[in-house]
Amino acid sequence: MKKVNTKGFVIIILILVVVGLGYYTRLLNQTKRQSTTTKTEVQQLLEYDFEENYPKTVRETVKLHCKYLKNAYGLKFEEEQFPIANSNMRKLYDEELLAYNSEEQQFEELKKEISLYKDKKQKFIGYSLEEASQIQYNTEDGKDYAKIEVTLNITVGTAPVYAEQEYLLRKDESGKWKILGWQTLQSDSDKNEGNVE
Repeated sequence: MKKVNTKGFVIIILILVVVGLGYYTRLLNQTKRQSTTTKTEVQQLLEYDFEENYPKTVRETVKLHCKYLKNAYGLKFEEEQFPIANSNMRKLYDEELLAYNSEEQQFEELKKEISLYKDKKQKFIGYSLEEASQIQYNTEDGKDYAKIEVTLNITVGTAPVYAEQEYLLRKDESGKWKILGWQTLQSDSDKNEGNVE
C-alpha cells in the first residue's frame, strides 16, 4: 500500500477553497454592480437623453411615445414625475403641435384623460406598431411626412379591447422625425354601428 501524503492533499484542498471563495465573491460583487446600474423603464424615460439618443426612425419615435403613454396611463410615474414625463413627451412633437398645445394645457389634458381611464376601469396594457415596410411616406412642399398605425391593447374591466391609432410625423430641419399628431381610427364595426370613441 502507498502512503497518502496528507499534508499535500490538505494544501490542495485549501487552495481550491480559497479560489472558490474568491470566484464567488467576484460574482457577488459583479451582480451587485449590475443591479445598481440597471434602471427601471420609468427611470429610463424620466432621464432620457434626447440630445444624444433621439430616435432615428419613425417607428422608434412612435414606440418611445407609446412607452411614455403606457407608463403614464398605467400610473407608473409618481405625482412629481408626471410633469417631467409630459415635458419629455413634448420633445417628440413637431413645432406645429407644440404651438397648438401649451405645456400646461397638455399636462392638464393628460391628467384628465388618465383620470377618465381610471374611472372607466381601463388599463393600457401594451401596443404594437406596424412593420417598417408598412409605413407610408410622402413629400409635400419639400417636407417629408410619414404615417404609421399602432394597435393599443387596453382592458376595460377584464375585457380586452384593441384600439387602432394612426400617427402622422414630419421630418424637421435636423432630420429628426417629429410627431405632428395622432388619431383613433374607426374600425369597420364602429362604422357600421356609428360608434366612435
